[in-house]
Amino acid sequence: MIQRYEAPRSRLARSVVQYLRESQIHPYANLTGVDRTDIYDVLDIELELELDQRRQVPIRSREPIRIGFMASDDGWPPQVLSTRADFPVGMVHTNLDRDVDGGLTLCIWEEGWADLASNLTGQTLIERIRAWFTAMAAGTIHDADQFLEPLIHPGSNTLIIPSGRIQGPWSFDWISRQGRCITLSMCRLKSDETAKSHDVAVYSPCLPSQVHRGLSRTPYDLGALQRLCVDLGFNLAEDLATWLLSAEQLLQAADRLPILILTVPKRRTDDGANEQPEVWCYTLGETVAELGERLGVTITEAGVTTAKLFGDISQADLSSIRMDPWRVVQRLDRSAARGFSGSSHTQDIPLLGIGAGAIGSNVAMIATRSGLGPWVLVDADLTLPHNTVRQVQKNDAIGWNKAQVLQHELDSVLDDDGNASIPVDVFFPGTHAAALDNALRDAAIAIDFSASPAVLGWLSDQPVNRAVSAFFGPDGSDLVVLSEDSPRDIKIDEIEAQYFWAVATEIPLKDHLVAARMDRIRYANACQDLSRPLPPWQTQTLCGLAAGRLAQLIDDTEASFRVWRLEPGSGAVDSVCVAVQPVHRIQTGDMRVTISDDVVRTMRAQRQQSGRNETGGVLLGTYDLVRNVVHIVGALSSPPDSKQAPTYFIRGIKDLKPRIERLADASAGRLHYIGEWHSHPGGVPARPSADDEQVYAHLKTHMEPAGAPFVMAICGERDSWLRAGWQERGTLEGVIAHEHK
Repeated sequence: MIQRYEAPRSRLARSVVQYLRESQIHPYANLTGVDRTDIYDVLDIELELELDQRRQVPIRSREPIRIGFMASDDGWPPQVLSTRADFPVGMVHTNLDRDVDGGLTLCIWEEGWADLASNLTGQTLIERIRAWFTAMAAGTIHDADQFLEPLIHPGSNTLIIPSGRIQGPWSFDWISRQGRCITLSMCRLKSDETAKSHDVAVYSPCLPSQVHRGLSRTPYDLGALQRLCVDLGFNLAEDLATWLLSAEQLLQAADRLPILILTVPKRRTDDGANEQPEVWCYTLGETVAELGERLGVTITEAGVTTAKLFGDISQADLSSIRMDPWRVVQRLDRSAARGFSGSSHTQDIPLLGIGAGAIGSNVAMIATRSGLGPWVLVDADLTLPHNTVRQVQKNDAIGWNKAQVLQHELDSVLDDDGNASIPVDVFFPGTHAAALDNALRDAAIAIDFSASPAVLGWLSDQPVNRAVSAFFGPDGSDLVVLSEDSPRDIKIDEIEAQYFWAVATEIPLKDHLVAARMDRIRYANACQDLSRPLPPWQTQTLCGLAAGRLAQLIDDTEASFRVWRLEPGSGAVDSVCVAVQPVHRIQTGDMRVTISDDVVRTMRAQRQQSGRNETGGVLLGTYDLVRNVVHIVGALSSPPDSKQAPTYFIRGIKDLKPRIERLADASAGRLHYIGEWHSHPGGVPARPSADDEQVYAHLKTHMEPAGAPFVMAICGERDSWLRAGWQERGTLEGVIAHEHK
């Protein structure tokens, strides 16, 4: 029968009472009692649960609970208890505290109460508790990918321990105080000076492995901690006494304060492997010498501490030795950072970045915070004042090498190093040539952040495992990321050439390079001392996307080409993905010509559409005068005034020049007229006739003196033939076999 008392003082308690008494929808819970104390409003409730027949935990279809609400302030979370006498003890998401009035405390929520309370009605609270019991019965209360439950609650002071394996020996590093809270940092023993520190004495045993379970009451005295440790299979008092009697601890025992750091390995199941351990930290308000005397194992006279003759710890009053529990946090290494950043990668990935400027420094920093690296950073430039607007390097780095400063900044993010810098121009490595070569070979991915076509071309020729290029569009509102495939079947400079063709022909990329000649800001006196104005928020937005794409590329082994287009006014970002085409390479001596599969398909399609007549057009592409490379990426169809017949083709000129100029302008001048192509009818080999030789001679006469490469291609039924010439570089020929489907 429901006990009748005046209305609860807590608003949330009143909401629960009204819901259980007046709701027209069956609440699946019955209010069995309402009570109050000086501090709490108390509701006794019987839950009605719908459970599977097979249950991992013996939860019943009817479970009695008690909810205590802070009467004067709903700013504190209510306390939920099980009042069933035989409720299973030791389950996760419970508190092992039978001293709480009325039963076992249940951990119903993990969210911060201030956030949860704003939407928590009486109905929501009851349903939340019912869901907890249902999940407990099914064995799903603790997710498989969730960290293991803590065994005890921490305190308010904070101990910071090194990253990596949680195991001593540790030594005092530094201490800070803010108000009443103390933060103490520990380090590993790095030198004799550190090891000789007499400020603190660290006792750091490792307890037997435990299966995670419900929370125990936090011990606040040595007696309570001893009982908990014995329950976990470890005699803390005896081990602590042995530690106190060691020669190292007896030395200057009167001047050092003891710190107890206990490591408890934990596993998910009885037969499971150990996962992350739990670390407990306690300080005592007395010295090592005083603790030894309280335990009855040492004696101190004239400042000298020695073992006590016939010392016996069994007579010590452990409960009288008060302790302060500390919160323990571990510094992050790359492995831990990957977990906190949601990365699926399980190991370090060596990365090389060429260029430590606006995009390189920010992408490397974001990637480092994500646990990706270590990095080798290559840049010969010095940090200048205007760099600090949008780069990681700050005011105190002005005048120092960008790569070296960035290495220092990356090393300060996590508790492990491994980053390196090579302060050179890749074209003039000097004494750093061997280091640069080794870095290129060792990196899983080498990323060009320089926005320099020359550097991109250089990287394409290097013996790297995989090359990527990331750069901003001319006005800083677009991001481009070009990536080779893992086998490097398609090189980064070949992808760059396809990028220029796509920019000139794809509608989603219209005007992408329109600002290539926009005004710049002069930051010093020389003619080339120019920088583009670029808001830092745009830099950060696009660099975040670049870092995210870099993380994807580690697993995505295909060649790719993506552009993110940012609309500064609205902040909207549009992602444009363009398929990378396979390429055919023809090389001889110092000259290399590539032709994309898209060009071959275009020529074949135009040949098929022309029927029995020959057809043709012009070839467009990019070239590199230094590296002697030609990339053919576009084949234009015949102008309307062309003459076509079964035995000849004469290309017309109507609207051709304006069309080529539009494509060149759209690509910021990177696309050029490369030469001519035409088809041969069925049964006629794709090889030059006497007339074709005259066409090639015409190309040579008009283009060779200008220094540009010139190409003639013939598309036949079974294959395509190509010849290229280029001033002193000579001539090359090649055949591309057609795929037959």
